[in-house]
Amino acid sequence: MSHNTNSLASLFSSLTNEAILDDAHCQVATDEGIHKIDAEQQSGDRLAAVAAFAGWDQALDADTQTVRRRVLELVTAWEPEAAAAFQNGRFPNELFRQLGAAGALGAALVGRNGRPPLAKTAVCAIMHAVEYGDGGLRCALTVHDSVIQALVRYGSDAQRQRWLEPLIQGEIVSAFALTEPNAGSDIRAIATKATRQGDDWLLSGHKSWITNGPRADLILIWARTGERNEAIRGFLVEKETPGLHIEPIASAGAMRVAPVGRVTLDQVRVPHSAMLPHAWGLTDINACLDYNRMTVLSGVMGGARRCLEIALVYAGNRYQFDVPLASKQLIQTSLADMTERVALGELAMLHLAQRWEQAALPRFDVSLTKRHNCAAALEVVRMARSILGANGVDFNHHVIRHLLNMEASYSYGGTHEIHGLIVGKELTRENAF
Repeated sequence: MSHNTNSLASLFSSLTNEAILDDAHCQVATDEGIHKIDAEQQSGDRLAAVAAFAGWDQALDADTQTVRRRVLELVTAWEPEAAAAFQNGRFPNELFRQLGAAGALGAALVGRNGRPPLAKTAVCAIMHAVEYGDGGLRCALTVHDSVIQALVRYGSDAQRQRWLEPLIQGEIVSAFALTEPNAGSDIRAIATKATRQGDDWLLSGHKSWITNGPRADLILIWARTGERNEAIRGFLVEKETPGLHIEPIASAGAMRVAPVGRVTLDQVRVPHSAMLPHAWGLTDINACLDYNRMTVLSGVMGGARRCLEIALVYAGNRYQFDVPLASKQLIQTSLADMTERVALGELAMLHLAQRWEQAALPRFDVSLTKRHNCAAALEVVRMARSILGANGVDFNHHVIRHLLNMEASYSYGGTHEIHGLIVGKELTRENAF
């Protein structure tokens, strides 16, 4: 094995070690037809070639690798609790604080301990690791990081001084309130209004499907102010502010560890100092959304990788007709199809992340990759569910949780169809919106 492959195996060792692949997590009792494989095979990194193909070792600097390893340790330790957290819609408060302490929140936006922020590739690497644990957890970080980014890019010195440290430490949770009942893909249809009254603003309107909303301590509300060029401005609103009402959407069937909610603003009074001074409209909002989409297209491949690993171990352990499933051509070609999608998705993600270091990415590039990775990851997880048979819909085997989250990611951060129109517009020079 080459030096690079050894390094990659070390980097990803926590993905496939015995703590993850033990009986409690990935096997059914032997009387249900499961046979153990030896510990050496069980703990080995069977996807090192995929990591080498994607170029993980060359893409990540030492600081990013350190944070990523710690994130993987945290989500792996939390995985036994994930099924119950998903089913009960329980936000993992302690894990969120641990991720903050690990440097995972706003990692490429805010420096720690006198050091500069991590490289932009860290965003993708960290979100990939987080969704290896759960897509809802990654979704929680996505919107939280979007608020941090808005503060860094558009906030005042006083706002950054007050909010950045507790946000990056995970001491408070934030939400990004943009979507409305009649303004999903069409941001220009936002109807929430902010009316100036002396030194204050009064906010009125409705937001819907706001991730972290029921849990958030701080919500960034986007509203029309009637200023120049139909301005849409951002306002930082604390959860106890009078007139702010948040209703959980308990019926949501995906991303359940990051609860979503409906937000009603009934003459919510905030001081002028709560407004982001340097954000004025769609261009600034879209900059936050492009960041958001980079986290989504990265995260889904982490979830896909986890499900590929589960399927690999299951196929090797599950005996039917006196032979392991892994010995069958149909299963091997399914595993090959899954591996192909993970390898190419990770390659695209890392390629895009490295280009992101140099300059802002064209929306075409982001949309193309987001569209591909979300579709490819969904296919991987569906195939994993099929390989596990009935066990594939058992929350204790994790695949169904990832599958439900992937169904949401297919539309999250811009639907598959909207991103198709972005790509189509670039190809045809015709606007089909």
